[in-house]
Amino acid sequence: MPSAIDKATTTSTAVLPEGSPHRSRRASLKILNRNIHSVVLGNLLFDAWYYSPYPDNIVLQQGGIGNGSATSALDSRNGYIHSGQNNFIRAEEPVCPRLYVCPCCFRYTPVQHQLTSHLAQHRHLRASGQELNQPVPDSAFKVYEWEGYAIWEIEGEKEKLYCQNLSLFGKLFLEQKSVFFDTSGFKYYVLTYTKPENSVPSAPTKTRGRKRSSSSSVAEDDDMLLQTRVLGFFSKENLSWDANNLACILVFPPFQHRQLGQLLMAVSYKLSGWEWEGGIIGGPEKPLSAMGRKSYLRFWSERIARFMMGQSADADAKRVFDISNGRNRKTVQPRKEEMTIKEIGNRTGMLGEDVVAALTEMGICKTMGPKRKKPKPLTSEANGTAPQAAVPEVDADELATMIIQRSKIVEWAEKNRVDLVSPVKEEGFLGEWALSDLAESESSGNGSPEVDSDA
Repeated sequence: MPSAIDKATTTSTAVLPEGSPHRSRRASLKILNRNIHSVVLGNLLFDAWYYSPYPDNIVLQQGGIGNGSATSALDSRNGYIHSGQNNFIRAEEPVCPRLYVCPCCFRYTPVQHQLTSHLAQHRHLRASGQELNQPVPDSAFKVYEWEGYAIWEIEGEKEKLYCQNLSLFGKLFLEQKSVFFDTSGFKYYVLTYTKPENSVPSAPTKTRGRKRSSSSSVAEDDDMLLQTRVLGFFSKENLSWDANNLACILVFPPFQHRQLGQLLMAVSYKLSGWEWEGGIIGGPEKPLSAMGRKSYLRFWSERIARFMMGQSADADAKRVFDISNGRNRKTVQPRKEEMTIKEIGNRTGMLGEDVVAALTEMGICKTMGPKRKKPKPLTSEANGTAPQAAVPEVDADELATMIIQRSKIVEWAEKNRVDLVSPVKEEGFLGEWALSDLAESESSGNGSPEVDSDA
């Protein structure tokens, strides 16, 4: 868990190395101290990682500080408590030991019995049919659903309070998130999970959340509010001048290390519409955090590996290695495909710079220098001097070539335990994102459509 530190007390060389162009600007920045120690989401208790700008008059109630008077004010953003006598005391620990968050609407309170009353109201609304049996607003639109997992699209303009509360909660685990209250220019995509009926209980998964007792697991099955949980979300701008398909992404700590981040990233690329004419080929908002870059390098690498191995097709249903053409005949040389970085990006929906970053991270490319032209024959000088040595000429328009072997991709996948089958199922997309080709073939009057065995 990241520690809460104050960079103002450190030397400038500890903030940035010598020669950094941002040295003079960033040396005075502070990392704000955590104002909340731990959170309770439903029946889960886990620690917060970073500061989040929750209102002071709400956060400080638990410690008996936030009584509304000016003399008891607290500058929680910098971790100083005003004692009422014009002196400040440094707070060693977060000022709010525990914050209770509603798993349905993400409203918050530091008082446990207030959360209990709030949850009772949710149960009453759901029992009377006045509220959906989902932890999302009524206006949410489902864009993906597969094996219990669902992703809902929520307009930040329509559901400002829900998106604001979700952003404040997400900031507890994100260091660089900056949008909390002005959510009108964003769409939020919330990932939920509903336990299938008659499902076999799975083995406990090792997560960053704290352990739950067996009694809490039984209560979860009986509580209608916990049958469907929010596991994470990502947001994107309604209009991005930089062609960003994602602005912020988070999987809540108790549900991390389950490939859910890969699911959210893949859906963000799908929703950008890069496959269709007029769609946008883009990527996440940059610069990425250290954790975000690590996650995206893994995602990009797996995406390219699946494409190269023919496990996924591009927008034109073309595969790099289509083995169907060579099933009925023997070949001496394996089939080769020549593509530029831009072509790979166009066929996978990725920016060229992201393709290069992924290939570099994978380390599977063998670089071949540009071909040299044959040297011209030696000619004697008119004055009888010795001829100059001929030097092979290099075509200025010839680019370096990288060779990628399928065997190297397989070795990389085995070494990194990568499943070449995508975790996102195309059949799971709904509405305008559904497989239109499949829908048209099923609606035709020719009975069952012909299916290519390699599709």
